[in-house]
Amino acid sequence: MMGLYRLSVVLHILSASVWLGHMFFWSVFVGPVTKRIHPPQTGHLLRQSSLRFGGLGWPALFMLFITGIVMLHQHGVTWQEFFSGELFLSPFGRALRIKFLLVSCMVLYQLFIGHRPAPRLIYLNMLIALAILWVSVLLVRAPGVLI
Repeated sequence: MMGLYRLSVVLHILSASVWLGHMFFWSVFVGPVTKRIHPPQTGHLLRQSSLRFGGLGWPALFMLFITGIVMLHQHGVTWQEFFSGELFLSPFGRALRIKFLLVSCMVLYQLFIGHRPAPRLIYLNMLIALAILWVSVLLVRAPGVLI
């Protein structure tokens, strides 16, 4: 079973890298570049055609969800502990709750703002992404430090 856990960790890290890397790349580099293309209609067409082919965000998020469940199961977390809230009373559970809250904020951002122009909100979303990375490291290395 340790092989399944290690595979889940690797896939979780790769999925997080794809999800966040894709977001940062498009927000910091591609978005501003497409705004400078002349005529503006060409930049808009390029952006629209790239969105038509779909992003990497939702598949990566799905993989994060699945690998997260596997890793929690490997840590001995049961569905009963999860749904009763008992899990969230421990230092590990409180740190996990912070991570879930931050991820939920990013998912809500994507559902309601998505690819619409939001020049200032995208930076808040990126800050939340960095906070997720920080909490994730503490969750694994020192869960009691957060709460």
